[in-house]
Amino acid sequence: MESRLHRLEEVQAMLLGIGQISNTCSDMSEFLGAVHRALGRIMYAANFYVALADRADNSVRFVYFVDEQDAAPDPQQRVTLASPEQSPTAWVILNGKNLTMRRADQHDKGEGWGQGSTAEHWVGASLLDHQHHSLGAMVIQSYDTAHTFSDEDEALFSLIANHVSNALQGMQSMDRLERAVQERTARLEHESAERGRALAALQEAQSELVRQEKLASLGRLVAGVAHEINTPLGICVTATSHLVQELKLAREDMAAGAMTEESLQQFFEIVDQSLKIMTTNTQRAASLVRSFKQVAVDQSSDAIRSFNLKAYLAEVLLSLQPKLKGRPVTVKVDCDDALQLDSFPGAVSQIVTNLVVNSLVHGFEQDQAGTITIAVRQEDAMVAFDYSDDGAGMDQDTLGKLFDPFFTTRRGQGGSGLGAHILYNLVTGPLGGSIKVSSAPGLGLHYKLRFPRSRRADK
Repeated sequence: MESRLHRLEEVQAMLLGIGQISNTCSDMSEFLGAVHRALGRIMYAANFYVALADRADNSVRFVYFVDEQDAAPDPQQRVTLASPEQSPTAWVILNGKNLTMRRADQHDKGEGWGQGSTAEHWVGASLLDHQHHSLGAMVIQSYDTAHTFSDEDEALFSLIANHVSNALQGMQSMDRLERAVQERTARLEHESAERGRALAALQEAQSELVRQEKLASLGRLVAGVAHEINTPLGICVTATSHLVQELKLAREDMAAGAMTEESLQQFFEIVDQSLKIMTTNTQRAASLVRSFKQVAVDQSSDAIRSFNLKAYLAEVLLSLQPKLKGRPVTVKVDCDDALQLDSFPGAVSQIVTNLVVNSLVHGFEQDQAGTITIAVRQEDAMVAFDYSDDGAGMDQDTLGKLFDPFFTTRRGQGGSGLGAHILYNLVTGPLGGSIKVSSAPGLGLHYKLRFPRSRRADK
């Protein structure tokens, strides 16, 4: 019983870990290596590889490969997928289904079925995107009869593969977004040298990029919250499966007259633990859905509405938990409970999102502890909104360019140079206010925003 509980706890930790690693890790090989190490703590995983498919040219790359007998292929080399009968890996990818094979099954296929050594037990899980298109395959295998995989192992491996699929989609989406912004920025920088005509082209492209960055910000929020919801739901599925199995065993013991007071008490403890796990995680998922629903609607709308600022800040920060999770950064909010705004909640949520993300990207190193403070107070008809972090800060030369479009200190590392520019436009535009910033190296960044409590009179 204890070993089952321990394994359940290990699986829960691994599923949570996959989400945290994918949010903080930009290198796919590093991410898959972390998944491999975590997998090894819950089952035999000496031989493990991941193959990703490219539908454009019907090819596959082995992006991660660890094996006791076969050498790792070049992760950049592409292998053409001819048919499902080409290999077990090709079968999983082209059919979009899981596959389990024993040594005898592979011998029945004859020579030419696969390229590597024949395994005693081979388990392949299909990696699928949200439209159920095949992304590739995740495989675990054993060459030793002493190490085989149970039905429970195969079910857990399939569940883990689903989480890896979600994480890989998020990483690939971010890579494509960063490449798109970098390519567009480079193109605009080249065109800016063409004076008059280039200036008009630059202004037009700048406006388009600002719009895209706003949509991309909402898109990243969607991906993060969707992944965050998937994690507690996956844990609930695992806990439910475990509870069903324990119930089956308890019924068998009762039918055989083998149920003792001690074993009954152990069964009750497992039921209690599983129900606590499911209750905690379903409540967590419901809270995320509630907060994300309102924030997402606001960011895609230009409407004015009345809202309590402190409660709304809590909703926005909850939707940012996928960004904050795993980072030793604390966010403190000091705001009057009764402060009510008649303004643009979408602008407020976008401003807070940009401020927090900029602090995480530019102010703090990955493992650096820090504090973000948001202090809000009402000054007659105005709102004083102060935001500060105790991160790296910046020198006066850099500070003077902070709100310039396309200026970033992280060129080539995911920085588009539009976050602070959009922030400035939102404060001075929809909110009708002003923004000032102060900083020094090692002293963090301090923003002072001032804007009207109500914008209805302006409409």
